[in-house]
Amino acid sequence: MPVKRIPQSLTKGGVTYRDEPWHKECFVCTGCKTQLAGQQFTSQDEKPYCIKCFGNLYAKKCFGCTKPITGFGGGKYVSFEDKHWHHSCFNCSRCSCSLVGKGFIPDNEDILCRDCNSDL
Repeated sequence: MPVKRIPQSLTKGGVTYRDEPWHKECFVCTGCKTQLAGQQFTSQDEKPYCIKCFGNLYAKKCFGCTKPITGFGGGKYVSFEDKHWHHSCFNCSRCSCSLVGKGFIPDNEDILCRDCNSDL
């Protein structure tokens, strides 16, 4: 015989998510089950995720550092064809100068500034 769960009343310390009340202990990341009350979180398919789980499961990965591009913490990024880079990772493969807002030349898996490309 299945056990029926009796809902417990929220008396204090609740969280509202999608207009529904949650005990803060019950409002957890869908991936790792970490409590989300008081933390930054996001959702996918109406399910809450901590930033780390969301990044690992759903975010684009930076071609430079391979870490997720989440958009949190000023997460600006650059996209070219099917590759994406954090602003801080979008650098010339030879001289490491920033290419954000500048012209660049794709060279197989590398990206080059105009100066490094003209040295070839």
